[in-house]
Amino acid sequence: METVEELNLTEILTALQDFMTQDGAISTEQRSFYQTFRQHLNNHEGVFRLEDIERLLADARTEVPEISEEEFVDMGEAILTRYRVKNADAINERIRLAAEEEARKRALAEAERAAREEEERLRAEEEERLRLEEEARLRAEEEARQAEEAERLRLEEEERQRQAEEAERLRLEEEARLRAEEEARLAEEARLAEEARQAEEAERLRLEEEERQRQAEEARLAEEARLAEEVRLAEEARLAEEARLAEEARLAEEARLAEEARLAEEARLQAELEAEAAAKQAYWEAQENLPGDEAKIVPDLPSNAEALATENASKSSPLPKLIAGAVLVVVLGALVAMLL
Repeated sequence: METVEELNLTEILTALQDFMTQDGAISTEQRSFYQTFRQHLNNHEGVFRLEDIERLLADARTEVPEISEEEFVDMGEAILTRYRVKNADAINERIRLAAEEEARKRALAEAERAAREEEERLRAEEEERLRLEEEARLRAEEEARQAEEAERLRLEEEERQRQAEEAERLRLEEEARLRAEEEARLAEEARLAEEARQAEEAERLRLEEEERQRQAEEARLAEEARLAEEVRLAEEARLAEEARLAEEARLAEEARLAEEARLAEEARLQAELEAEAAAKQAYWEAQENLPGDEAKIVPDLPSNAEALATENASKSSPLPKLIAGAVLVVVLGALVAMLL
């Protein structure tokens, strides 16, 4: 069996240089990528397996992103091609061995499939036999079950008929009972309706009697109120009349007293006038007895002296005012009596 040989540092870089110089010149990006990739190769320890080379290429691409995706793929393919060329025999041997292994696996799988199919056929035959036995057992059980079911149905039918007859008997008895109860209920409802009607009638009569009594009570209260109002008005009229008579008596008394006062005042004034006249008369008489030169000229009293005395007397007397007030009270009392 051929041994697979890994690429060394020189082979990897040579493959990369051959790709970069195939057009005659190396671009700035390629040069930067080559230097970065070489640095990663120098830092790597051990052999360069394919997965190591792919990882280091990816690391360099990360640091030099200016390289296009197409160039990056082509550079990886150039290194992989160098690897294939170097290990062509080993790769072919591996392919042959892989094909033989695949053929062996297919033969083994075919044998296993045939064995499995045989096993499945035998299992299917056994299952079929068991199925037929189970079907026979189930048919026997089904026949027995059907016979039991037929007997059960017959007994159930007999029981159903018996129950139906019993139910019919009970139904008829129940109908008779319900009919009797309905008749009793209707009779009771009729009795209750009659009692309710009588109660309603009694209630109506009671309410009518209460209404009549209420109206009579209202009429009585209204009559009492009217009589009370008449009594109140009469009492007010009586009190007003008493007040009027008392006022008239008071005014008459005041008029009497005023008249007595006036007469006394007139008597007083008359006495004063008479005394003054007597004094004047005595004076004049004394003047006449004096010698001629000693007689003094005394001016006469004014001609309206009596009128002024009478006016002063009338001003000082309250009689006219009292008479006017008495007349006003009498008139008001007459008006009140007319309104009552």
